[in-house]
Amino acid sequence: MRRSCYNRAMKFICKTLLITCLASLPQLALAVAVEALYSATVEVADQSREQRQKGFSQALAAVLVKTTGANDIADRPGVDQALAHASDYMVKYAYLAQPAPVSPPADSEALDMAPAVDMAPAADMAAVAPVFPLSVQFAKAAVDKLTRTLDLPIWPANRPELLVWVVEQTASGYRFVDAADLPVSLQNSFQRRGLPFQLPLYDLGDQLALSSLAAWSLNQQQLQEAAKRYGSDHWLVLRYSQVSSGAVRGSWYLAARNGRFAGQGALLNTLQGASSDDFLSRSVDQVVDRFAQQMAYFADTEADLFRLVVENIGSFAAFTQLNDFLGGLEVVNSVKVRSIEGDTIVLDLAMEGESRVLLRALNKESRLSRVTELGADTLEPSAPATSPQTAGAEHFRWQAAR
Repeated sequence: MRRSCYNRAMKFICKTLLITCLASLPQLALAVAVEALYSATVEVADQSREQRQKGFSQALAAVLVKTTGANDIADRPGVDQALAHASDYMVKYAYLAQPAPVSPPADSEALDMAPAVDMAPAADMAAVAPVFPLSVQFAKAAVDKLTRTLDLPIWPANRPELLVWVVEQTASGYRFVDAADLPVSLQNSFQRRGLPFQLPLYDLGDQLALSSLAAWSLNQQQLQEAAKRYGSDHWLVLRYSQVSSGAVRGSWYLAARNGRFAGQGALLNTLQGASSDDFLSRSVDQVVDRFAQQMAYFADTEADLFRLVVENIGSFAAFTQLNDFLGGLEVVNSVKVRSIEGDTIVLDLAMEGESRVLLRALNKESRLSRVTELGADTLEPSAPATSPQTAGAEHFRWQAAR
């Protein structure tokens, strides 16, 4: 009996240690393929044809904001004509169920005491016109063609996931604003712009790594250490407080894993909003604008060739996976096999944008590892010797098919 209890206790301890170790591993959040880029939900006044067409235009504008990264998309040349014919790009639409109206709790005693003249405003409030949520799905191919026809920027769907700390200064000091108290405007703003984000857990591990005062003070070393747990390439601090006028003043601070953002030092900007929702929404727009400026590209009229050498393609399954991955990149128009030698394949990729966009996507792919050059004729690891055929090419190694 004693031995049986001992075995159960040891199993429990081992299981607890295993869960603790797994929980402490960094979460790989280097890049996320953003979903629902080609759909949007808007509100219309009724279900008439006129309001439906208006909703289609609003939804297409919302989709273009997400796919191009341009917040001022409606002001770009030619976009107004496209929005006027938004139904041409639509796949399907549906009216969503409306949330049930929230009525104030009845208080018979208070109603009895209230003068009769005060009942009119309450009746007017009950007569507020309803809104109808309209969900619209657009055809990816049609929207992509429109983007290229109008020479709009293209923001690939594979985007970095941003780690966000929100810090508020109150009369009693500084505090992290967690998910329970977070204004809904923050999530809505990120979703509207198509940039994924995550909030810290704010558990004991986070509390030991970073205090609210250190986050407010923008202690870069502690922020870097705290961000390691989440594996994020980029992180953002939103800090704000309410001033005597009732407005909200604060700043956002954007940095990356190496302490720099897009080759620059960490970015800091101060602004003021009418409320915390206004401040957060404007901050998110400014931050997303920075990402879109760095990661979006314009389609070229004539495609450029990008030479890619990939090792460890030892099976048809590996080749299929590689081909599917490359073919799914927005910046790649076509993939052509130039040569195959052993398990090494040389590909010519026809691009419609800058090579930096393609290189960023290749470096983010977990199944590809960059092969670095050690000398004039030596590559690591186990790369074929550079030849005229592959000179100037980018070398990668494919991970074993899973």
